Amino acid sequence: MNPLAWEAIAVLTMAVLAWLRTVSSGLVTVMDVLWSLGFVIIATARIVALGGTDTVGWVVYAAVIIWALRLSVHLHLRTRDRGEDPRYVRMREGWGDRWWWGSFVQVFLLQTVIMLAVAAPLRPLLDASTRDALPQAVPMMAVAGLLCAVGLLIEAVSDEQLRRFRANAGAGQLLTTGLFALVRHPNHLGEAMVWWGFGLAALAMGGWGVWPVLFGPLLLNLLLRWVSGVRMSEVDLEVRPGFAAWVASTPAMLPWPRPRR
Repeated sequence: MNPLAWEAIAVLTMAVLAWLRTVSSGLVTVMDVLWSLGFVIIATARIVALGGTDTVGWVVYAAVIIWALRLSVHLHLRTRDRGEDPRYVRMREGWGDRWWWGSFVQVFLLQTVIMLAVAAPLRPLLDASTRDALPQAVPMMAVAGLLCAVGLLIEAVSDEQLRRFRANAGAGQLLTTGLFALVRHPNHLGEAMVWWGFGLAALAMGGWGVWPVLFGPLLLNLLLRWVSGVRMSEVDLEVRPGFAAWVASTPAMLPWPRPRR
């Protein structure tokens, strides 16, 4: 069977089981918890389908696991304490009695398709038979590793800063200090950096011919900035004191200076 088919079957199985779990829990936020773990399942399915990988592949696999476990544990703890994500509450109100079926398409199936697309850089990195390393592969891999490491650090630090702020400040307050003084959504910036790092590593090891895999991090970047990340998150922040000034002075994801008003 084609390795991509193995990936699709494995991650779709995860999504269906998670969807069935919502019958008893009622919380579709479980799919957010499983989002990062889906990439571990995709990578595992590809390695199994290929019959193994090489040193580069195992290093990448380990990096995916580290990123995924940290994010999954963080989201699990947040969901346990906060309950359903407000974005899904609004969706459920719109779907009404059809939400159980609608959630499968709008949340579980859609995220499965997005996972398979975003995971594109992992395929040439895990498949040792496609190696066509560029002459500048070593420095490119070093930059890629740095991108992934810094992105993971930014994501972890910003998540922890937000967790502590919520625990101390209570509901209805806006975090505008720390990393959140540089960009409004540093956790999204960190995640995008991790996947651009995988994209650069894929180019380094697979050659310029694999450039279409950059569609994966590009898609994730666009979704985080314009669809499910910044835009949907800020719907719930708009009513908080200081939001307008924060938006005017602080970029959404890329940290460039803005003139003070």
